[in-house]
Amino acid sequence: MKMKTVRLLVGIAIIGIAATAVQNWTTAQGASSDGLTAQDYADIQQLYWRYNQGADFRDGALFVSAFSDDAVMQIGTQEITGRDELTAWRGERDEGKTGDNGRRHWNSSYRITPSSAGADGRVYWMLIDVSSGQPEQVASGYYEDVYEKTSDGWRIKHRTLRPDRG
Repeated sequence: MKMKTVRLLVGIAIIGIAATAVQNWTTAQGASSDGLTAQDYADIQQLYWRYNQGADFRDGALFVSAFSDDAVMQIGTQEITGRDELTAWRGERDEGKTGDNGRRHWNSSYRITPSSAGADGRVYWMLIDVSSGQPEQVASGYYEDVYEKTSDGWRIKHRTLRPDRG
């Protein structure tokens, strides 16, 4: 093989390696082929700790901060619409008490996908009662969520709570 051909092949290989490195670096910086960045995924997952700890520690403001202003939460045939109704509903569930309620929400198997409105998700949940010292499963199921990016960041626009039937 002539030296000129070897140099040409080495040059092409270097350009290919450089292009791959730039593509990998860009992806690592958060760019995603599906339209959501790594930061978007992280921000959406943060909604779950707000919801869970707001419920578990009877902090209505923290609980409601996971939702958009006009959010809808559907539990069976009950539909709770908007932050005011969510705040009232959470207050009724907390029975005027504050602090740790002895229960823990656990989420897993996050499935978050881009959509024309922002993103959709399905996430498993489990509710554990720890008030007696011996953890006991109370309920489980999954959420079907629609997320929207607001001026305050990602929020739950619509949540359908689907309990497992046992």
